[in-house]
Amino acid sequence: MLDSIKIKEWVNYYSDVVILTLKDSSESLRASQALLLSLRKLGKNATLTEATECPVSINKNAGANNKEAQADFLISIKEGGSKLSQLFYEKTNAGLNLFLKTDGKELKKEDIILRPLKQEQLLITVGVDSYDKVPSSLKEKSNFIINIDNKTNNKWFGNINLIEYEKPLEELSFEVVRVLGEMLFEKGTQANPLSLEVSSLLKKAFSSLQFSQKLNLLTVKLTHLDFVSTKAQITDIKFILEKLVSGLFPFQELLLLWEQNSSPLAIRGIFYSKSNQEKVKKVSAVFPSQQKNNSLIFKTTEASLEKVELQITSALN
Repeated sequence: MLDSIKIKEWVNYYSDVVILTLKDSSESLRASQALLLSLRKLGKNATLTEATECPVSINKNAGANNKEAQADFLISIKEGGSKLSQLFYEKTNAGLNLFLKTDGKELKKEDIILRPLKQEQLLITVGVDSYDKVPSSLKEKSNFIINIDNKTNNKWFGNINLIEYEKPLEELSFEVVRVLGEMLFEKGTQANPLSLEVSSLLKKAFSSLQFSQKLNLLTVKLTHLDFVSTKAQITDIKFILEKLVSGLFPFQELLLLWEQNSSPLAIRGIFYSKSNQEKVKKVSAVFPSQQKNNSLIFKTTEASLEKVELQITSALN
């Protein structure tokens, strides 16, 4: 069973996170990529190690470990609206002065972060069945381990063990990604306050998220009771869609279904596809629909969310 509270607690605690996956395992690598992207969205210094075929865009920090081995501290500068154009230093009797020249907005004190490189880190293992397979360098720095695997011979060596035999690793890792997504939007809500109604509906959407590995499809189902309990409006669906396709998840398709408060009750939906127009055509053939950019908005006369979901997924198979 996934311990969401404990995962949030420890991800919040650690700034450095390392994802360890087995070499030459495409399944483990795919399962790790969504975790990596989600952690970086949260502002974590997340890296992926032991993957031999990791895309450059995903593993862009892969060379950082060599530099870390030569230093004790790292100064990170968040550019944001400003661009760092020059950096030089001056040695003094008292120490060292750093001079930064920027273009654009002025740097703030909170944009400059000093952190020790030898501090402890969170380790997430994906498809690793034994602690013996964890490199000694990671064992020395990792104080907390989230162990994700589907093998019957897994040794349950993590502080949190997300082990479900024979279940695809991508589906298991997605359960953690969903928790990270909740953290991201909780964090975003504090920085850019949303109405209580919209925030509550967003949490309902995340709690209902399901991922199909076969279709590479995210599915969200919202009931009429969800709208009643959160006091949200049907018009807030647009905001939910924007958040779900904002880049947190490296998935290409999303199916968003909700119960429309009508008489009789009817299901409405949106099918989003980033680039696959063939799938859009398949869905449009199932229910009357209207396409807007990458989204297909459709109406049904059905009253069952599950029945509509089955009809859509059957058309996509």
